[in-house]
Amino acid sequence: MVIVIFFSSSIANEVIASNGSNSTSLELNTQHVISLKLAQQIATATQADCSEKGFPVTVSILNKDGIDILLARGDGTTGASVEVARDKAYAATGFQSPTSALEERAKTSSPGIIAVEGFTVLPGGLPIKVNDELIGGIGVSGAPSGKIDEACANAGLATIGTDIPSVNASDTTNAINNQLTNTTSQDANINNNNNTNNLV
Repeated sequence: MVIVIFFSSSIANEVIASNGSNSTSLELNTQHVISLKLAQQIATATQADCSEKGFPVTVSILNKDGIDILLARGDGTTGASVEVARDKAYAATGFQSPTSALEERAKTSSPGIIAVEGFTVLPGGLPIKVNDELIGGIGVSGAPSGKIDEACANAGLATIGTDIPSVNASDTTNAINNQLTNTTSQDANINNNNNTNNLV
């Protein structure tokens, strides 16, 4: 007999196979997720950075599958910024690349990427990674240029360090409740050389 348990409040699954009195546990990998609280922190810092520059913006935070975690529309932003911010985040997540790099790619070698439904390949979208693991994406829209949108997104991500919850499938308590703590600013390793955010 095989029993499969799914925890709806987390990504963790635990599979236990039982054969009479013998039982075996299968341990799954740990995954990092962006909690709503963390998404709010990123969005607030992103909007604050753009506000200091004089620009209200909309911020979209998606999980690694391109599903909405948070959409924060700044006061005074246009309605169009909502869809554009989300589509920038979706493109950055889907291609695991900054949308500024996708824009350059579309100009030179891959013009077809601009036709992918739901993707906006204008600067302002960044993948969010822990080490090399994609955990989501951020999209920013509303500033007068995509470069400013992207700079604000980088500023928002720089504030979180390693404050990313992890999900360990072998420990259901951890899977539901774990929130990393005790982070320091030196834990944030934003790799600006290739505009990919690697949080370690």
